Amino acid sequence: MFPSPAQRVFRDTITWRFTAAIPFIAMLAWAGYDYSASHIVDPILWGFTAFFAVLFAFSCLWAAKRRITFHTEGLSYTSLFSEADLNWTEITETRYTQQPINVGGHFGLLGVLILAIANKGASGQSMIRKLQVIGPRKIVISSNISKMQQAIQLVLDQANPRIRQQMEQQLNSTGIVSFGNITLSTVGIVWKSKDPIPYQSLVKCRIDGANLQIKAEGKWLNNISINAGKVPNIFVLLDMVEARRTALGQKTAAAMAGSSASQYL
Repeated sequence: MFPSPAQRVFRDTITWRFTAAIPFIAMLAWAGYDYSASHIVDPILWGFTAFFAVLFAFSCLWAAKRRITFHTEGLSYTSLFSEADLNWTEITETRYTQQPINVGGHFGLLGVLILAIANKGASGQSMIRKLQVIGPRKIVISSNISKMQQAIQLVLDQANPRIRQQMEQQLNSTGIVSFGNITLSTVGIVWKSKDPIPYQSLVKCRIDGANLQIKAEGKWLNNISINAGKVPNIFVLLDMVEARRTALGQKTAAAMAGSSASQYL
């Protein structure tokens, strides 16, 4: 644990406690009704009731212990079974994923649960999001954390400026810098071993739905479409592309919509 006091604390949402409470309450009501009618304790019925009571109690204990705290030195994760600390300077990579959710397409308990874990971002669309913060240890910020969008933004505000500075230095010294299968060069974006896509030809470079999509002018389909979670430091990538398009005087709303993290959270 870090010596400094916590500046921000993010705890579990009510989702899993609510989920565990439903079968417990249902079984308790059923067992109570059965006993009032027969005045006989059904061991099977009360056994299931006890099982769901334990499950509900465990979910409450888990939620009470699980939290992510922000300190001057770094980020800390605490749960019932584990603890992990990451200094801000130890973070080498972040992996962001988002999955659009059509809440209206789900009904009953499933719809309620999906609505509980989905969050609306700047676009207004409901998303299930996750950020993996990677260094000597890994901390995951998921949609089960209350106000997780704020937590993600705080991590990126701390980690990305330093990571981007390192990436810029590498690009200036070697001419290329890699983000998984995507490489930035001095002239454009390279997908695997293909020819570079010039920065000035881009008409789209953003996270659209679950994928990072990159498209050059004159193309009908995307040149690159890859799940956002497969691109390390994706927001650093987007910001570096934006900076080069701006330098070339080619920045457009279509290409650069959402090039910073705040556009997605």
